Amino acid sequence: MGFGLLLGAYARFLPTMMVGFPVSDGGLFYEMVKALQSNHYVLPAFVEYNGISIPFAYPPLGFYIAGLTSDIFHVSLLEVFRWMPAAGSVIFSIVFFPMAASILRSTLKGSLATVFFALMPRSISFYIMGGGITRVLGTFFLLLSLFSAHKLFTTRSKKYIWLTILFGSGVVLSHPEAALHTVFLCMILWIFFGRSKDGIKNALLAAAGVIVLTAPFFFVVISRHGLQPYISAAQTGFQSSLAWLAIITGSFSDEKFVTLISALALLGLVISLVRRDFLLVTLLFVPAFVDPRSAATISLISWVMLASIGFVDIIVPGLYALQNKLQIIQDIEINWSDYFIKTPAIKFALTGLIFYAFFGTVLSDQVYPKVSLTPSDRGAMEWVSNNIPPQSYFIILTGETETFADAVSEWFPVLANSASLATVQGYEWLPDKVFQTKMDEYYALQPCMNKTYQCVEHWAMKTKNQFDYLLISQDGLSKNKNTALQNPLLTSLLETASYQMIYQEADVAIFKVEP
Repeated sequence: MGFGLLLGAYARFLPTMMVGFPVSDGGLFYEMVKALQSNHYVLPAFVEYNGISIPFAYPPLGFYIAGLTSDIFHVSLLEVFRWMPAAGSVIFSIVFFPMAASILRSTLKGSLATVFFALMPRSISFYIMGGGITRVLGTFFLLLSLFSAHKLFTTRSKKYIWLTILFGSGVVLSHPEAALHTVFLCMILWIFFGRSKDGIKNALLAAAGVIVLTAPFFFVVISRHGLQPYISAAQTGFQSSLAWLAIITGSFSDEKFVTLISALALLGLVISLVRRDFLLVTLLFVPAFVDPRSAATISLISWVMLASIGFVDIIVPGLYALQNKLQIIQDIEINWSDYFIKTPAIKFALTGLIFYAFFGTVLSDQVYPKVSLTPSDRGAMEWVSNNIPPQSYFIILTGETETFADAVSEWFPVLANSASLATVQGYEWLPDKVFQTKMDEYYALQPCMNKTYQCVEHWAMKTKNQFDYLLISQDGLSKNKNTALQNPLLTSLLETASYQMIYQEADVAIFKVEP
């Protein structure tokens, strides 16, 4: 298990080493940490970001840890955002083991599930980004909450009441989506293991304890803003009655090459259904109905445990039987460690599977430099901060098809000290469904990358967004400059007197709107 975790750790740190900056997102959270620091760690009522005042209603534990780490160790906050998510994802990969071993009732299956989890691209992508400073903490406490809740309902030890309260409070104060999933997953554990007088009492005590420990934070927020920020945020989970289809296909794991671990998980799923053991099956599908936006990362927890069942209960005895001339295994009390010791084919298969998954994960890592800020992006934003009047209005065009993968749009307000009219981050906490409006505006704007400047002006007129500058960030832009290969937008901007190019460096160009 240790070797697999080391490979997983390398895959987690590789992207941040390649990018040289916080991976992908995190700009809004960066401003929230700065707001905490400037307010001497007293929770502020609002955070200013991208020209709007956002209620500070987000669970703040990760922000406190990031800010204090920066202040105590005299480390740049950007460096904290760069390294802490990767380090945190390594830690919760380790924490995965006691939870998996407890639910699977097997240290061997728990170990395999932990290695599979550490090497799955889906267990990396959502967490190592700059915004991972809250996600890794939420998942860390989610896994510990599942462990303690399972122990609470399957043992008589009272210490697990206190641990469930502690871990449950941690997840509630770390990440809203993780907290929501934790509630439902722990309810499932109660349904399967805790439907007794003691189980009901312990569940109520744990829930009451979490409410008491987290009440001060919510009292402050609700007394300032009411429930509106949470009502607004709850409407951004991309609910869909068909969200479970992505789970059944196994594609949510993001494996490269042949999806071997997912194939094992499907075997494990069949085994569980045949055995009428529905716990992992339930844990697999429920997240899709609770919050589709983050369901894949939560369903992965059950998915890799099913994969360990598929490997240990099907592949291991099969290889053992092959090596022993296809004799049928009759031993009811199976000693799995003997299988591994006596059967080189099993060790070879597992080692090959681990390296196969590792190389696929490393291949997946190659995408992160493309969805993160490049040196030319950062240079352009620094130039804007030094040369353009503060809080000027920019239209940012990247051609990105996924708003939450648009690092330029999210980090621009932070590094450039100006406003990006189509950035969506932060609006999820505002009323009147403005978040959906901004999402629609973003997706209507980005296709203009492959059209003329009239497309941008039509968008601005339709959305009533007046802008002063236009920033284009696209890979290969510098190669296209002054050639017949340049894109239609750049061509039209260079040919009209309505816009003046005031900056061009590598893959970024900035145009000023002429009066």
